[in-house]
Parts: sequence; structure tokens; C-alpha cells
Amino acid sequence: MPNKRHARKMYRDAARQASAGNHRTALTGLARAAAEYRAHLDGRGDDAAARTELADLLALIAASHTDLAAPARAADALTERLGHLRELDAPRRLLAEVELDLAEARLAAGHLLSAATCADNAVRSYDRRDTLAPDSAGFAELAAALARNARILHHASDPDLAVGAADQAARMLLAIPGVGADARRLEYLRGVLGLAVELHSAAGRAAYARSAARLFGTYFPGADPAAEAGSGAEGLTLRAALVAAGRLGVFTDANLVDRLCPDPASHAAPPAISARCDPGLAPVALHAVGPAVESLRGSHAPVAWRMATEIHYLLTAADRQGERNLRLNFRDHGPVWLGMLMALTDTAARRSELASDLARVLADLLERLRSRHAAEGPLVGAAVRFIEAHHRRS
Repeated sequence: MPNKRHARKMYRDAARQASAGNHRTALTGLARAAAEYRAHLDGRGDDAAARTELADLLALIAASHTDLAAPARAADALTERLGHLRELDAPRRLLAEVELDLAEARLAAGHLLSAATCADNAVRSYDRRDTLAPDSAGFAELAAALARNARILHHASDPDLAVGAADQAARMLLAIPGVGADARRLEYLRGVLGLAVELHSAAGRAAYARSAARLFGTYFPGADPAAEAGSGAEGLTLRAALVAAGRLGVFTDANLVDRLCPDPASHAAPPAISARCDPGLAPVALHAVGPAVESLRGSHAPVAWRMATEIHYLLTAADRQGERNLRLNFRDHGPVWLGMLMALTDTAARRSELASDLARVLADLLERLRSRHAAEGPLVGAAVRFIEAHHRRS
């Protein structure tokens, strides 16, 4: 018989172990307490207090796994935590913060595709009307979210999106009164300015790089901005990938390039995946880019990877926003989406964590195809085999 009082005692005892740095011992107690809470909620799903306690416990489990360098396990705990918080109808701000925590855990685990889409969903959830005044809490929260998103994009997405997020985060952080007196905001500022220096320099935007470097030197004298950015993903931008595909004769919609790839140095540069373009453009881009990905998967794998992942990110954002064309015509779009992702399997299979992540993404897409009666044909069978081979828990 599940005992909530016993679960609370185990939780308190384990929390003391965690605070003392005894994370392995703490995790044993936390796992037992979590099992008690889950069993209790199986029979009392309306017990909001117990669900809140379990959500808090899962945050502690995630923190202990992070300290033990087990980010995939931390991500599992944060995924469950997020589910409970949604059941509790938690405030949007808290949900976004936890989703960013999850995105960072996914990134640390090498699950790049999941990290990018998770971070974008978090950033998109902020209400821009709450962030107009630099001295407001909402403004500071969005600035922090964009700073975190910039780092995730740097590793998992288009460098042009990463620099757009870094620049906007820096502008917002610098506008906050007394930013120099807040250690956490200073840490975010240090990271995004270092990232801006690196990405503007790599793209040949010397004036922008110098401007970011001057600001970095003002706030962090003696520090090296190059040490802040760290190594990112393949430096190929979506624009460069589309242009390369055009030169190779497999991509013919030149007008689509500017619509998908706004100027990354503009003040209006998109700071997130879902801000790249109108969601209605996502299925259009899929049918223009999908065949090019298939053509280049073997000969120009980095180009195919950049195009496919960016269009996948756009489609995921559009689907979450309920984009009408994508939803109503999923039987037409879904199989093409699946084929584009399957073109990435050879590249992903070289890294176990990336293959596991792609398998997770494919499993989610197959579920949507089945629910919309579009899961048929040999491609579906190939996806199932890839999932069975690689979709395992870390």
C-alpha cells in the first residue's frame, strides 16, 4: 500500500544526502520515494500536493544525475517533471524554465535534435507583451532564455540563428538596470558576447565581431571571449547549405533562400527556430528541400544534415503551433518529412547518442503518422528497424 508520509520521509533524508554531495546514496532514496509517490498518484491522481512534491523530487533527481555526469538520466527525470507540472497547470514561466533545463540536459547527452526543438518550444512560450520594460521580471526572464537558447543553437542548429539569439540576448541584458550587480545575468552576458565574437568573426562580419569584443572587454577585462563560446556544431549555415545545393543542381527554389534565411546581423534577426519564418512556409520548404537532402546524403552529408535538421525544426514548430496546411494535409507532408529524416540515418549512426536521439524523433513522427493514417510503405518499415536498433535508454 503506497504511503505518502513514508515517501516524504525518504525524500527529506535523500535531500540531505544530496546537499552533502552524496549523490549516489541520495539517488537510491530519491528513486524509492518517487516510486511511492507514483504508486500513490495511480490511485489518487487528483492529489495536487503529492504531484507537486514528486515534481520537486524529480528536480533533485535531475540535479544529482547532472552532478554525476549522467545527463541522459537527468533528461529522463526532467521529462517526467515537466509532465507533472503540466498536469498541475503550472505557470508558463516555470514550464519554460524547466523545458530549457531539459533542453540543456539533452544537449549535454548529445541529443542535439531534441535539444533544439525543446529549447525552441520554451522560448516561443514567452509572452512578448510581458517583456516590454527592461526593469520587468518578464524582460529579464526572456533575456536569460535567449542566452540559454543561443548556446543550444550554437551546438545543434544554424550558426545564423545562434548569433541572432546571442545578439538579442546581449542587447536585452545590457538594457537591464544594474546588470553588472547580478552574477547570473553577468554569466549569461559573458557567454553570449563570447559567442557573438566567435560567430560574427567566423562569418566575416568583422565590424560586428569588434563591437562584441569591445563590450566583452568592458565588462570582463582580461578574459578571452574565445574561451566562452566553446566548440559548436558544424559551422555550415542553412543559407550556405541551400546555396551549395543550388550550385549542385538539386535545389531550384532560389527565392526560398531569403525567405528562410533572414539577415543574421539585423536587429530583426530571428533569435529562435520558430521565429525564422511564418509557420505556413514549413511544409513548402519541406517539399523544396526534401529531394535535395536525399540526393546529397552520401556525397555532401554536412549539407544534407544542415538542410534536413533545420527543416525538421521548422516543421516541429509549425506542427506545435497547429499550422493548418500541415495538419490538414499530413498524409501528403508526413511521409516526405519521414523520408527526409531517414536520409540522416547514415550520418547519425556514426554516433550512438545522435542515433538514439534520431530514433526518438522518428518514433514520435511515426506515432503522428499512425494517428493520421499515413504510416504505410517500405520507408515506415525502414524507420521501425532503425528505431529498434537505436532507440534505447541511456
